[in-house]
Amino acid sequence: MNKKIVIMLAAVVAVVSVILVSIIGQIPNYDTSVMVREIIIEGYEDPFEGLVPCDVNANGDKIIWVDNVVPEETMLQLRWTVSPDNAYNTEVRFSTGLDDGSVTVSAQGLVIFHSETRTSALITLTAADGSLTSARVYIMQRSSDSGDFWG
Repeated sequence: MNKKIVIMLAAVVAVVSVILVSIIGQIPNYDTSVMVREIIIEGYEDPFEGLVPCDVNANGDKIIWVDNVVPEETMLQLRWTVSPDNAYNTEVRFSTGLDDGSVTVSAQGLVIFHSETRTSALITLTAADGSLTSARVYIMQRSSDSGDFWG
């Protein structure tokens, strides 16, 4: 092929490419990649009282107190929010750190105690978007001497 034809062909392809990009597409909007910055554990839902907020001890740890742990009957539906509101993936994952099955937590945040010997648990909520954001709450039975364990 002649050198002039190759140069003309390259120029035409470049001009057509510029026109197509300006008409069809623009730089994509990446606002959909907003990561979770904070998980706020508000407390748990009580069927009679509504939202029961967490207590916070002197160290800033969130605590949910239960009066009595009864296996298979002590169930708490956790309530939390994720910020910012426009995070693209607001799902959270739950873990107990317990391998013995004495306390389980569902994908919807329902905590169930299965053992009469286990009266406390540490529940960790982790953002599912890969941001490594997490929050945790202690669920503890009140001691019989009416003083809170961590005051």
